[in-house]
Amino acid sequence: MAATLFFFMTPEDERAFLRQIEPRAFEAYPEVFDPRFEPIAVNGDCQKALVESAYYLHLPLAGDAVARTLRRGRNSGMLEIDEVASAVFHYERSLIDEAGELRSGRLWAELVAVGDKTRRERKPDLLHVAFEEVRAYFKRRYVRSNPPGFFIGPDAARRHKAGLLLREAGRKGALHVPHR
Repeated sequence: MAATLFFFMTPEDERAFLRQIEPRAFEAYPEVFDPRFEPIAVNGDCQKALVESAYYLHLPLAGDAVARTLRRGRNSGMLEIDEVASAVFHYERSLIDEAGELRSGRLWAELVAVGDKTRRERKPDLLHVAFEEVRAYFKRRYVRSNPPGFFIGPDAARRHKAGLLLREAGRKGALHVPHR
């Protein structure tokens, strides 16, 4: 069963978030990567190295990152992370689009694999604890959105007051405002 957090983060909010999870020693992998790729150590200074719109945040202390080779398509021969078998979070970044609007991001984790009960595996407790720490960080530092369902970073909330629009990701993304 998946756990998901939706958010709006400016680059300053993202830098603070990456500093917050730095003590856990996460590593970042793009969604599709070369077999010779070296993972990026997640810290407050790694933001310049994050050029893709989505990454897998791997927690090495909780288990291995299991990758599989893509056999077809334009990414043939490249690797992708198996999110069910790996100790990872899927992190879609909140980025400013061409229209100057901040699009939402999401943090997703498969914490309990569903399916055949004889083969069902639970993720390591350390991954559960890390996800709950992130959830607690968002609840403590971020503002809730109106309509509900999103966390808005402190800098994103300030910039919204200055005119930045917060739009849900997707083709028909709804506008959100900080709830006060």
